Order: sequence, then C-alpha cells, then structure tokens
Amino acid sequence: MNRIKIGVAEKGENLLSVNIKIAKASLILIAASVFGHILSMGKEIIVANYFGISKSLDAFYVALTIPNMVFSTILSPFTIIFIPIFIKNKLQDKEEANRIASILVNYIFIILLVFALFVSIFSKYIIRYGFSGLDAETSALSIKILRILAVSIVFSGLVRVLESILNAYEHFLWPAITQMFITISIILSIVLLLKQWGVYVFVWGTLIGLILQFAFLVPISGQKGYTHYFDYNWNHPEIRKILKLMLIFLALTAIGGLNPVINRIMASWLPSGSIAALAYADKLIQVPIIIFAGSITTAIYPFLSTQFAENKMEEMKNTLATSIKMGGFIFIPMAITMIVLAEPIVKLLFQRGAFDNTATKLTSKIFIYYALQLFSIYALAFMTRLILIFHDMLNYLKITIVSILLNILLNFVFMRIINPPAAGIALSTSTGFFISTLFCFYILKKKITYLHGLSIFKSLLKITLVGIISGIVTFFVFHKLNTFFNTSIVYQVIKLGGSATAGAASFILITFLLKIEETAKIYNLIRKHRFSFGELFS
Repeated sequence: MNRIKIGVAEKGENLLSVNIKIAKASLILIAASVFGHILSMGKEIIVANYFGISKSLDAFYVALTIPNMVFSTILSPFTIIFIPIFIKNKLQDKEEANRIASILVNYIFIILLVFALFVSIFSKYIIRYGFSGLDAETSALSIKILRILAVSIVFSGLVRVLESILNAYEHFLWPAITQMFITISIILSIVLLLKQWGVYVFVWGTLIGLILQFAFLVPISGQKGYTHYFDYNWNHPEIRKILKLMLIFLALTAIGGLNPVINRIMASWLPSGSIAALAYADKLIQVPIIIFAGSITTAIYPFLSTQFAENKMEEMKNTLATSIKMGGFIFIPMAITMIVLAEPIVKLLFQRGAFDNTATKLTSKIFIYYALQLFSIYALAFMTRLILIFHDMLNYLKITIVSILLNILLNFVFMRIINPPAAGIALSTSTGFFISTLFCFYILKKKITYLHGLSIFKSLLKITLVGIISGIVTFFVFHKLNTFFNTSIVYQVIKLGGSATAGAASFILITFLLKIEETAKIYNLIRKHRFSFGELFS
C-alpha cells in the first residue's frame, strides 16, 4: 500500500496544501476523540455496575491523583515547548533533532524513574498526610495501590514524549488511537479478571494499557523517522532552552490555574448547590472543548511551528486567519445550539434521583453562559500557542494576569446583576476569555503586523448572524417536536437530535446560499481532495 503522509508542508508547498493537511489531521483527532469518549463512557457504565461508589473505588482514585498530578503539571506542557524546537532543528539537521529528543527521553526516563521510586517508597506518608480524611481501611488500600501505580509515572512520561515526536513528524493517527489502550485494558480486566484481582483490575489495567501504548509507539516512531541515541549531553544548548522554557511555562500555568480556584472560592459565598451546579455545567462544556478545540489546536500546532521555523510569515498569517474563521464556523453555531437546547440537554443527562427539576433549571442557566466561551477558548488556546512558538513568555504572562484580574472583577460585577448569581460566575468566565482573546490578537498583530483582522471580523459577523437564524430554527423545531413526543429518554434523544440536525442543516444551507467563504472551502476540500480510509494510517 502506498503511504501518504499527513504532514507539515515541505518547502515550496502552497497554503492550500497545508490547509488540506490540517483538515485531515483535525478529522483524525476529532474522530479518535469522539470514539475515545464513547469508549470511556462505556467504561464508566461498567465501573458503576460493578463498583458503584464503593470505598475500594475511592482508594483507587485517591492513588491515581498522584500520577495524574505529575502528568498535568510536568508532562502536559512538554508538547507545547518541545514541538517548535524539535521542528526547527529537524528542518536544519534531522539527526541532530533526533539526538535532542533522545537526550530528553533519556533524562525524562531517569527523572521519572527516581520520582516513581520515591512515590512508591513514601506512599504511606503521601496518602496519610495528603489525604488525611480517609478512614483507615481506605487509606491502607490506597497506599498499596499507589505503590504499584507509581510505575505508571515512568510510562506515561515516555508515551507523552513519543506522542510529541510523532506529532512533530506529522503523524497523528496512532498517537490518538493508542490513547484508548488504557480504557480498553481496564474494561477487559474488569470483565475477565474482576474475581481474581478485585479493585486491582484498575491498577493492572492502567499499567498494561500504558505499557502496550509505549510498546506500540516505539516501532511506529522509528518508521516515521525517529532514531534513538543513548546520549546524555546535559549541556546541549537546545536542552537547556527547553528546560528553561518549561520551568517558566510551568510557573505561568500554575498562575493561570488560579481561575478555577477563584471561581470555587467565590461560589462558596452563594446558596448551597451553586458549586455542584457549576461543576455539572463545566463538565458539559468541556466535552466539545476537548473533542473539537483540543483536537484542532493539536493538529494545527506542528504546521504553524514549521511555518515559523521556515520564516514563512505570510503563510503563518494566512493559516492563523483561516483557522480562526474555520473555528468560528464550527464553534459559534455549536454554542448557539447549546444555548437554545441547554435545559433539555441537562434534563436528559442529569435529571434523575436527587437531581430534580430545580437542579436542572439552575445548571442549564449556568450552562447557557458557559456556552458563550466556546469560540473564545478555542481562539485563545490557538493564539497563545502561536505566542509560545515565538518563546514570548512575557506577553504570555501578561495574558495570564489579565485573565485572572478580569475573572475576579467580572465575578464581582456579574454575581450581583445576574440571576442566579452562579450563572454570573459562568458569564464572567466567558467574558474573560473573550476579552483575553482580543488582547492576545492585539499582541500577535504587533508581532506579525497585518493579520487580516477586517476579513476575520466580517467572516465571524456573517457566521454569527446565520448562527442566530439556525438557532431560531432549532428552537421552533424542538418545540414542534415537543407536542408530538412524551418525556421518555428515547423521545428526548429524538427531539434533541432532530432539532439540532434541523438547525445544523439550515446553517449549512444558508451559508452555502450566501456563498460564505468557509462553506465553499469545506465543499471544495471534500469535492477535490477526498482521501481514502487507508491514507489515515500513513
């Protein structure tokens, strides 16, 4: 089979080719994310069936907190810092780029191995003092689990590095697919080995999944161009640069992480149930953010890094403008649909048992205001990555500080004027993201000059107006269907699916008739550049 790389544009390729590759990479990541979420939901259903809300499950989740904390604070920022530097070196000298990656892999392995041994040896004290509220039985079980689970720290680190290398080598499919290995491994462990292992099915399922993920990515990374060297040159200038940037970025990420804490603190002043309602609404809005915004920004990042490394500023500006406009085309109508269908969505997913109609109304009002952030959070994530490609940590710090100050100020304002006050917190979050996005665009405009700002504004305005019309269609179709169907779960799904589909169809039809640029681009992409399923596996 001929292998067709979904890759970063080679020197001389036109912008259309880059956009096609970005679109393909985005589709791969979105499809994998959707399937992964479905698989994860299936896992949660199985876990709930066998374990409910038992003490043993509490013990596992407590132990899992430590590896997750290491991953989120140390390993997650790695990709953002590593990819631009790796790509820049790869364009100049592929062997040298592989050597830089190898040095990182070697030291990350040693550091995480030492850290894993520390966690395993001192797990008793970590659990006892870190989670002092646990009863003796749960605490003892959590200590045993953490001693074994500490190994996952090593493999999760190695997997993250290999995923970053493959993304930099323009390969997205297998890193996305292998992320499901842990979920599949846990499901199989529960189904086949629950009687023998008990709660340890989660522990061994997680470890087996990670080891398989690592074992699978090693040969694939070799096929795609990565060669490993057992080099430990700590004084390499690029290694020192990566370390310096990571330390700065970690500090800035920690500062940025204050926003959710501030929201929780301010929500604690409100009537009981406000914090829980905010949490439910936040979980809902995170689904499209993770599936779509996360996937698209991951796909775009290596391409932007290559354009920057090759000093193709005009291409970079065009990619920026196209990505923002296409993001608006996806997220603005999606947000409007969520606003229109907020209450029935919350009712379908949560209203049962202790979650009554009052809880549904409160959560749905919060969800409406959270939905306003969809486009802004995508655009902000995308543009801050572009700022990081420039290694401009000072402006990144400015954006972070502006975001925090806005959050505090707007919380005080909107909590007083919005009813319920918890919805004011959601509105302040969305408004803060919007203003931070404008500030970020202003910073980029100073860096790269002409950024097609007027073209972007006109496009987003048209999309918003058509989105409002499609939202009206969604509203009327839902209420029309409401007169025909009862309130059973099946009929709720039909009503939501039918009205959302009608709204989406009207949006696509109107944008097509009005010849809006983004619709034409998508149509031409599908018509002229169709690719086979086999191409995805390249």
